[in-house]
Amino acid sequence: MRLICVSGIKGSGKTTLIKALIRKAAELDKPSAVIVNESGEEAYDDAFINDLKLPVEYLRGG
Repeated sequence: MRLICVSGIKGSGKTTLIKALIRKAAELDKPSAVIVNESGEEAYDDAFINDLKLPVEYLRGG
């Protein structure tokens, strides 16, 4: 199992990178999952993850 951790400041391209990685994994028929550690005031936009029917786990509080 490979684990890729993505972090960075707001607007740095984290979601864009995650989308690209998930799409590439899907093209290669590799299983994927997403763990979201979101502690900000705005909710994480996971519509693209749901479209690919990936498991999503949320961790709150850092």
